[in-house]
Amino acid sequence: MRLPSDQRVRVGRSFVLWAALAALLAALTVAPIADAGASGKGERGVFVSKGVGRQIFTGGGGVSYGVIFSGASLVVADYSPGQDIHVDSPVLATTNADGSRTFVPAGGTKSTAFRISGTLYRVTVTGASTFNGAGIYGRLQVRGKGVQIVNGVRSRWNGPNSLVARPPKDIKKLFQLALSGAPPPAPPPPPTTVPTTTVTGP
Repeated sequence: MRLPSDQRVRVGRSFVLWAALAALLAALTVAPIADAGASGKGERGVFVSKGVGRQIFTGGGGVSYGVIFSGASLVVADYSPGQDIHVDSPVLATTNADGSRTFVPAGGTKSTAFRISGTLYRVTVTGASTFNGAGIYGRLQVRGKGVQIVNGVRSRWNGPNSLVARPPKDIKKLFQLALSGAPPPAPPPPPTTVPTTTVTGP
């Protein structure tokens, strides 16, 4: 018979996977930031966040990704000058009046994965979710019940907004607009084409 001190402690599989992901992202922090410093493109950082409530990320660069569970929603708004946001998700989005898009798990499914890339965007995740970012800049705000790791530092939700990395100077004004939650700027109108007329015969 084993003594209590010798008995193995059982650890949930989801916790182990989440901890492994956090460690991996923390290990990757050094490389993106060092590379960004050498290229003059600004800072880059990483974060891992998991819980139930509301998570808002404003920023861009790199990639942000995660999973929303049944009853949760993901709203994405593009604030980039060139409207270059790209969202990968197996479900179709609903376009809102302000141009943002809402994603929810399809009926009967327990979860939906997502992956977002772009120069500058605002993501609002409501409900139960995991939300991660790598090689990015911007700020993360979390309210509810959960745990986050930003650039290797672990903390609880409901604290002050976390600066993942400073955004580039050339998008600073647009970043402040996105941070405020104001509607994103309207996309530029498509180029107009002048119809050509063909004259035949005298």
